[in-house]
Amino acid sequence: MPTIHITKTAIDKLERPAEGRVDYFDDALRGFGIRVSPSTKTYFVMRRVNGKLVRAKIDTADKITAEQARKRAEGALADMGRGQDPNEEKRAAKKRTEDARKEEEAQKSQVVTLEDALKVYLEKRKLKPKTLATYKQLFRLHLSDWLQLPAGEITSTMVAQRHTDIATGARNRTALKKAVVDKGKGKPKVEKSKVPDSQRREASADGTMRVLRAVLNYTFGDDEELGIVRPNPVRTLSRKKAWYKVPRRRNLIKNSDLPAWSKAVLALENAVARDYLLFLLHTGLRRNEAACLQWQHVDFEDGCFTIIDTKNKEPHTLPLSDYLHTLLEGRKEGLKTELEAAKAALEASLHSPEYLTPKQRQAFRNRVAAAESRLQSPYVFPGSGRAGYIADPQKALEAVTQATGIIFSCHDLRRTFATIAESLDLSKYTIKALLNHKEQSGDVTGGYIILNADRLREPMQKMTDAIQERIKKQHGQVVPIQAKAE
Repeated sequence: MPTIHITKTAIDKLERPAEGRVDYFDDALRGFGIRVSPSTKTYFVMRRVNGKLVRAKIDTADKITAEQARKRAEGALADMGRGQDPNEEKRAAKKRTEDARKEEEAQKSQVVTLEDALKVYLEKRKLKPKTLATYKQLFRLHLSDWLQLPAGEITSTMVAQRHTDIATGARNRTALKKAVVDKGKGKPKVEKSKVPDSQRREASADGTMRVLRAVLNYTFGDDEELGIVRPNPVRTLSRKKAWYKVPRRRNLIKNSDLPAWSKAVLALENAVARDYLLFLLHTGLRRNEAACLQWQHVDFEDGCFTIIDTKNKEPHTLPLSDYLHTLLEGRKEGLKTELEAAKAALEASLHSPEYLTPKQRQAFRNRVAAAESRLQSPYVFPGSGRAGYIADPQKALEAVTQATGIIFSCHDLRRTFATIAESLDLSKYTIKALLNHKEQSGDVTGGYIILNADRLREPMQKMTDAIQERIKKQHGQVVPIQAKAE
C-alpha cells in the first residue's frame, strides 16, 4: 500500500479515484492512514487487537486537521496496544446513549396524564366531529377522575372495576329506556321510563374501554419501538372474557307502521325535517351523510347525487328515483315559496292598519332573513345552527313518535331500507353498494364488482316502489309530497 507523510499539503494533493477507494499509510506513525474515495477522505487507524486485525475510523479530513488526526491516532493506537478495541468502545457508548434515551422516553410516557394522552390521540387521528365528540363525552362521563393520572399508572384492576361500574350504573348517570306514555291529556308523550336500559349501559361500558384501549395503545406505541414492553391494561377484559358483547340494534319501522309513520312525517310543520326524514327512508343514508348533502352535488340532469364526506371516506353516488327527484325539486321550490310568503307577510305588516309592536315587526323581518338564508344555503337540508345543515332532528322525531307511538331513530330508517332491499332479493353486492358498505378484505369476488350509479338506477327505483307500495297498502293510495312553508 502507498505511504505518504500525512500533512494538509499531502492530503490536498491526493486525487480522488473515479471509483473504489485507496488507502495511504503514514510513513512516520505506523498504523495511521487516510482512505480516499470518490466523495471523502477519511482518517483511520489499523492494528491487531488480541490477535485480530482491527480498523477504526477517526474522522473525515473536512472536519479535523491532519495534526488533530495524528494526535487522536496516537492515543487510539496506544489503547489498541493495550487490548482495547475502539469499535467496541464506540458501540458500547452508543448503546449507553440509546439506553439513556429509552429510559427518558419511558419516564415521559409514565408521567404523561391520561388527559394529555387523549388530547394527542384526538389531534393525530383524523376523526369525524361526531366521533370526536363521542370520545370526549365518554371520557368526561366515565373517566373524568382518571384524567390527571399518569397514563402508565392505570392498572388492569382499575379497568375491570370501572368497566363493571359503568355497566351496573354505579358510575355517573343512569340510562333509561324511552317509552310512549298516554296520560289521558291530549297526545301521548315520549318520556324516559323508570326501567334502566341495561344494554345501553353495557354498550357505554364497552365503548368507553375501547376508546381507552386505543388511546393507551397510541401512547405506549413509542415505548414498544424503544423495546419497552408495557401491556395495555384494557387487555384484561379480553383475557377474562369480560366484554359485554351487546347485540347490535335491530330496530326498524315495521311494514305495518310505515303508513302511520309516513302520514305523521308529511304532517310535520318543519318542511326541512319532513323532507330529511323521507330522504333518509328512501336512500338508506347515514344521518350525517344525508344532512351534509349540498346542492352542488345533486345532478338533476343525470339523475344522481353524491355524498362526499362518508364513513368509509369514499364518495358515494346514488341515482335519483322518481320519488327522490320530485322530493329534491320540491325542496328547491319550497324554499322559493317560503321566501315569497315571508316577503308578502312583511309587506302586509308594513301596511297593516293594526298596531304592531317593534318586536312583532322585527319578527317579520327575521322570518324573511331566515328564508333568504335557507334559500342561499349550499345545503339541501339547511339548519339554523353553526353547522349550517340540519344537525339535530330530535324535535321532529319526537313529534312523529307522539303522533304515532312509534319510537325510532334516524339509523332505524337505514335498517328499514336495508331490510326492504333484502326482501326484494337484490344481490348482496347491490345492497352493499346502495348502503356504501366496504367489501370485506377476504371477499375477492366483491373486489372485482364495480356498481356505478347507472347500474344502481333500477335497484334504487325498485326500492322506492317497494317503500311506496307498503305505504299505499294501508292508505289506499300513495300520499304525494306537498310543498310547505319551511
